[in-house]
Amino acid sequence: MLLAAIQFKADKGDRAGSQARLLSLCEQAAAQGASLVVCPEMAMTGYLFRDADDVRRVAEPVDGPSFALLSQFAAVRGCTVVCGYPERVSGDGSERLYNSAWIIGPDGKLLYNYRKRLLYDADMTWAAPGDTPYPLVRSPAGSLSAGICMDLNDDAFIAYLQEAKAHVVAFCTNWLEEGHDLYFYWRYRLLSVPSYFVAANTYGDEVCPGHEPTRFAGQSVIFDPRGRVLASAPPSGDAVITAKIRVPR
Repeated sequence: MLLAAIQFKADKGDRAGSQARLLSLCEQAAAQGASLVVCPEMAMTGYLFRDADDVRRVAEPVDGPSFALLSQFAAVRGCTVVCGYPERVSGDGSERLYNSAWIIGPDGKLLYNYRKRLLYDADMTWAAPGDTPYPLVRSPAGSLSAGICMDLNDDAFIAYLQEAKAHVVAFCTNWLEEGHDLYFYWRYRLLSVPSYFVAANTYGDEVCPGHEPTRFAGQSVIFDPRGRVLASAPPSGDAVITAKIRVPR
């Protein structure tokens, strides 16, 4: 079984172009034989937004047009896809916005819509804390869980992963460059988590009114359950990384 992480930086001024570029990288992963494709947090939109009005321009319902694109890709290629996006939920005269991630099965159907539970400062300008349980779904890669960026700093998430013992954890992230060994910290947080870990990050600089200039770390990675690096990406640049794993019977 081949796992893939997509390292990607969206062009916030070109939504359609960003969608096309991300799908092209997913196609590259599928052409290499990937059965699970993990994309970054808010992969097609960029991460920093001034406020709810700003993010509302790109937020989508769970079954919106970006989901339709990824659903079609998953069904045609027979891949499970995990991808982050800004979710808009409307009803009863109210609206809520979440930093969310689709888990899409190889038949193109939505397996789970997860909403980030531990928000970072930049999320708090627009997003509500997630109200969904941590996911655990069946996939061709074995049992699959997922988290979004700051969730990895949440002891509740780590305790869940230790108990759930998912075969694979998909991690959609926009992790910042903070000047320290990123892999060392992620390994530390994942101690006693007996799972393969597939982290898809963005990279480079992003500027937005109301936020400090931000640089993302790149270095997307696939760890085995012992924290050994099976595949890694550089600190910058779009990339597809893959690793072959055994699937439990």
